[in-house]
Amino acid sequence: MNNLVYKKIKETDKEQVFNLIQTVLDGLENKKWFIPYEQWELDNMFDDKNYAPLYGAYDGNKLVRNGSIICFARYARR
Repeated sequence: MNNLVYKKIKETDKEQVFNLIQTVLDGLENKKWFIPYEQWELDNMFDDKNYAPLYGAYDGNKLVRNGSIICFARYARR
């Protein structure tokens, strides 16, 4: 992982995003304090009009990290 490229994640990488999330969830030792994604959150991850866009680190074409702040746009305008 020497040549990471950071960029907006496109919906074409949706499967990579969900696989990465699952890998992280599967690796948690203690899930007691983790708040899991609800299905509506997963369904709306690529809705840039109402949520913050996803950004990720790519090693070649492979997504290795991602992050975003998911919030309703009506609250972000305040």
